[in-house]
Amino acid sequence: MYSIVGGDGKTYGPVSVDEVHRWIREGRADERTQVKREGAQNWEELGSLAEFYPAKATIPPRISQRPSLGTPLAAGTVRIGDCLGQAWRAYRQDPWRITGIIVLVFLAQFLLNSIPLAGALFAFLLNGPILGGVYHFCLQVLHGETRGIADVTEIVKERFLPCFLATTVSSLLAFAPLLLALIPAVALFGASGVVMEEIAAHPKLLWGMGLPLLSGFLAMMYLLICWSMAVPIAACSSTDFWSAMSLSWKGVRNNFWSYLILLLVLGGINILGALCLVVGLFVTIPLTLIATMVAYEQIFRAPHSR
Repeated sequence: MYSIVGGDGKTYGPVSVDEVHRWIREGRADERTQVKREGAQNWEELGSLAEFYPAKATIPPRISQRPSLGTPLAAGTVRIGDCLGQAWRAYRQDPWRITGIIVLVFLAQFLLNSIPLAGALFAFLLNGPILGGVYHFCLQVLHGETRGIADVTEIVKERFLPCFLATTVSSLLAFAPLLLALIPAVALFGASGVVMEEIAAHPKLLWGMGLPLLSGFLAMMYLLICWSMAVPIAACSSTDFWSAMSLSWKGVRNNFWSYLILLLVLGGINILGALCLVVGLFVTIPLTLIATMVAYEQIFRAPHSR
């Protein structure tokens, strides 16, 4: 009998060998899935157990060339120094190619978004999946297994819907507090009878309007940060969009302050890149994306233990 960690981070079982084989055939488990034999103390990867692999000869071959990336666990810890160090080491292995692919992808995205009328639709539909493809490319850079543009286009094709929904739903939910905060601010301004040109002369009115807007803005930023890993999870695993958002919420919230500091450090690095005649951004943006995926691995790919 075996217990297995599912895509939602929960433990299932004990189940029989036949049941595990059925989960493998259905794509609900793969080589990286964490499993524990009944009575054992340690968790292992499913691919390390001979009774299941090789037995994968009986499983239909993968259509995708994308390697299995396992089940996100939301059990790890962000280490800022490691994020920066690993990102830099991975980037300097092949900086021209990494920068070239990321620039090419973002340039193509910009050109699509610039098409009159249709550009807005393309932006709405494709920005999330394309970003997910870039994140997947950066994760493959970390592993030294990148296939270039194919890493991006494959995600756009295979994980389009989870990436699109993770982007769209998390954005809508995150902006809701700010939109709600506009209601009391607008109502207070309308009831005051003060014209916009004279609002600076009414500090109490400014405070009354500003406090709910500030609260809504802070709530929005908190939600955006907590759900910022939803797209990488949706792109780099077989998780559905809602589970990706839930895992992002759990993993980032558990590491909120260290992750926030990482984001601030990466933002500062990009500011320095912009100050270097903007050319520095060609280095700092890829470095930022790779560092984000190091944080992703630290939080969601940490070994599971009990």
